[in-house]
Formats: sequence, structure tokens, C-alpha cells
Amino acid sequence: MFLRLITYIFTLLILSSIQVVLGQDFTLHTVNSHPNKLEESLKNSLGSKGFQIIDDQKNLWCEIWIRQEIAVSEYAASPDAQYPSFHSGVLLGLIRFPSDASDYRGLPIKPGIYTMRYGIIPQDGNHVGAAPIVDFVLLIPVVEDVHDLDAKLTSNELVALSRKASGTNHPTVINLAYPLDSIDKPLLEKDDLNHWILSLPIRLTTKKNIPVSIIVYGKAAG
Repeated sequence: MFLRLITYIFTLLILSSIQVVLGQDFTLHTVNSHPNKLEESLKNSLGSKGFQIIDDQKNLWCEIWIRQEIAVSEYAASPDAQYPSFHSGVLLGLIRFPSDASDYRGLPIKPGIYTMRYGIIPQDGNHVGAAPIVDFVLLIPVVEDVHDLDAKLTSNELVALSRKASGTNHPTVINLAYPLDSIDKPLLEKDDLNHWILSLPIRLTTKKNIPVSIIVYGKAAG
């Protein structure tokens, strides 16, 4: 009996430690307001609702606002792109972190509001296999991003802008996940790699909705 009790307690301890390793749980909430002190043109480009990611301690991890409508690119940013409707540099929306956070590579993100501009991971010897797909967003402090919403920016230009978010020689990146086949309302779910993914329908100027999936919490393997 005593041995069974010890085994039971030991099992509970193991499960507890596994839950810590796997990370937190999150829920999705909506907010009906925009961040303060935004440029009017930027504010007007955003949808009326924002999305809050709340952890299991009821703390706000981040907030996201997506553009009301995005123009379809004439060509994909890369032959490997999972989001061929977007060109490099197009603004997808805003993200706000109320406290210290980290990006997909584990690099620190300071509290603040950032624009999210679409980019492609260069497929050279330094980056091949860095993420499951080549699509991601680079974060730029909103006060530093003076480019047009639909600006076409090279990878080097995006990296230079995003370095202002990290304060280092590295850009601040949030990877995108494989898009869902279709979606009609926001969805937050965890994948097999313990990434929390926010999937949203984004309206294109062609009046078509496409799904976009953002890894809002989680780090690269290894």
C-alpha cells in the first residue's frame, strides 16, 4: 500500500513537471477598441475588433488587430510562400505586448505596440529549415514605421526596421503557421509542437477571405 502511494505521488510530480515544460494554456477574447495615439490612417485601416490572448492566470499575453482589407499582390514573395497573396513588406496589422515577451527564436520583446509586416525567410545556407514554412511577420515599433501600408520592402529593409524592435543586430520575428483550408471566425488552438496559433480570416480587395495563422506563443525547436 505504501509503495503504491509513493508511486502515485511520484507520477503526479512527473505529470506536473510535464505541464510546466509544455507551457501555459491560453484563451481568446475580443476587444472593441484600438490602441491610443495611432496615426489616423493606420487606425482607419484596422478592423473594428481586436483579439486578446489571455493566459491561464488571466494575464494578457498580447493583443492583435488585423487590417480590414489587404490588396492582393501581383506575385508571391517566394515560390515557397504559403501565403502567395502577400508581397514582402505589406502590413498585416498591429500587435501589442503589455509586458516583456519573446519572439519565435526566444529573443526578448519589450512592452509596446508593433506593426506586423509580412516577410519571407531567406532560403540560404544560414536559414534553410529555420522554421516549418518560410512565411513570417517582422515586428517594427509603430512609431518607427513610417512606410505606406502596402509598401514593398526587401528582406534587408525589413530586417533593418525590425532591429529597432529588438535593439540588437537581430530582427524580431513571429512565424506564421500553415494556413487552414478555410475559416469564418477567429480560432485559437495549440499544435503538436506546443505552439499557440491564432487563425483569422483576412479580407482581400478581391472581396475574398483567406485564412492567416499566426504563432502567438511558442518558440522554434532546438
